[in-house]
This record gives sequence, C-alpha cells and structure tokens, in this order.
Amino acid sequence: MVDGSLEYWEGKNAMGDKKIVVIFPGGNYSIDCPLLYYAGLKFEVRGYKKVAISYGDLLKRAKSLDECIGDIKSTVLSQLQAYDLSKYDDIVFVSKSLGTVVAGWIAEELCIKARHIYLTPIKETLTYIENGKNIIIVVAGTKDKQLDADILKQHCIKENICLKQIDGANHRLEVLSDMDKNIEILREVLALY
Repeated sequence: MVDGSLEYWEGKNAMGDKKIVVIFPGGNYSIDCPLLYYAGLKFEVRGYKKVAISYGDLLKRAKSLDECIGDIKSTVLSQLQAYDLSKYDDIVFVSKSLGTVVAGWIAEELCIKARHIYLTPIKETLTYIENGKNIIIVVAGTKDKQLDADILKQHCIKENICLKQIDGANHRLEVLSDMDKNIEILREVLALY
C-alpha cells in the first residue's frame, strides 16, 4: 500500500496542476526538525508550494492541552484562509504530534480533500484517523508514551488505515543514544513521503 501511494503521488499531477503541502509542527517538534524539514523539501522538489504553520507563543500561554489545541486551531485557520486552499488540485498535510489534531480538524473545518501524513499522532487525533479521510499513512514508534502503540494499531486496523510502526522509537521517532538507528529511521520515514 505504501509503495502504491508513492507512485500515485509521483504520477498523479499533470503539468500545471496546483499542488501545496502544509507542514503542521508538534508542540516540541518544529518545522526545522528533520522529519518535517525533509518532508517540506521533498515535496518542494516535486513542485509543491510549501506552507509551514507557526503556533507563535500559543504553546507557552495555554493552561491545558485542550485550551492549547483550541487556540492553535483558530490561529492556524486564519493562517490557511489566506492561501485559498480550494484553488489547489492536490493538498497534502504533513503533521506531527499536536499538529495531527490541528491538521485533521482544519481539513474538516475547511471542507477540503487534503491527503494526510500523520506522524506520531496523539489520542485526540484518533477522531480524525478514519477510513475515507484521505490518510496516506500514520507513522508512530512502538515506545511512544503519548499514544499507546497497541491502541493506535487496533484503531488503524479497524479503520483500514495504513500504519507504519517503528520498533523501539519514541514520540520523536528516535531511539535514545543510537545515532545510527535514528538516521536509519529518518531514511525509512522519508521514503514513505
């Protein structure tokens, strides 16, 4: 399924189609961190316009996760309305952690057919990880403390969603103190985009 998705991406758009990739960072994982930086670069090379979402200082001001997500949703909605996503033939949302909740909500709120790459979703994202919602892939580590690996796996099986679980990887999709493994994981995940 993953290989088929990659071929679909590379052959889908005829010359001249408008394509955009929107990068949604995590709470502690910025757009300059490897998984998101290289996602943006890879899509730009394919001819996509890249939009990197910023949460500003909203993460510092929030009192709870729900409040933080609510504030971020309205800020991101304002940012994306400036792009008129309806004029794009292909919209891809690449999101990480907290950003997965925001990306799922934005697609529904704007009624757009964005294709999603969810990296290390949190439990609040499960509402958006459903069959028929244009999810290319969900990627998470088996040692992710934000969302139990078995819960995510069972949810993806139930919804018939392609899931790639990285053995031993944490919420950052890293294995502590194993640089070679981390580079291998980065290569493995980038191959899915």
